[in-house]
Amino acid sequence: MKQSFLTSTTSKFILAILLVFGLSFTTKADIIRLVVKEDRASCTGVAPQTCYQVKYKNSKDWELFYSNIEGFKYKAGYRYVLQVIRTKRANVPADASAYTYKLKKILKKQKMPQHAGVWSFVTKHKWKLIQMNGLTQENSPAYIVFDKVKGRISGNAGCNGFFGAYEKGNEMIRFKQLGSTLMACPDEGRNKLEHDFMQLLSGNTFKYDVADQTLNLYQGERLVLMFGITDQDK
Repeated sequence: MKQSFLTSTTSKFILAILLVFGLSFTTKADIIRLVVKEDRASCTGVAPQTCYQVKYKNSKDWELFYSNIEGFKYKAGYRYVLQVIRTKRANVPADASAYTYKLKKILKKQKMPQHAGVWSFVTKHKWKLIQMNGLTQENSPAYIVFDKVKGRISGNAGCNGFFGAYEKGNEMIRFKQLGSTLMACPDEGRNKLEHDFMQLLSGNTFKYDVADQTLNLYQGERLVLMFGITDQDK
């Protein structure tokens, strides 16, 4: 009887040890080196968004990075070399990365030369609203067009056309003197879209970047407006 009790106790102890070591193994952290590109790229997770472009130790090409890096304050226009603590999740939530990432150290931060043609590229296209304050805008009628010579903008906010001026600095853009036509908007959804869109633009300053086929506007580090490239004549 005593031997049976000892065997049972020993088995439970061994099982507990295995569980502890098993859990430790699944949540083991390692330190990796990441190169983060100076501009982000459009990508699609749960919704359209922008992702870091990174290179790992053995990467030949830039890869999309869908996760966040805790403690990392990214600024467009700079290329970073990072030491990152990567930890494997014990329980992976749906639509989430198998790892969490935390900044250990910035090894290098280098200002990259801006391409003179970036803003020329923006002004050559019509930009359709595809995301606002984190919400995807399905079949949105809202769009914006930039006049590089006059420093003016025009477009549609949902029901009404709008117009105004903009000032552009280094990676920053400010919208001012906005106005619109006064057509009645019986569609409740479009009316709300127009109100929120115009309120967000009017008198505000944004950081911007161009990632592949998207024009992205930020307040602080938060992406508030995303526009997708479309044809001028549509």
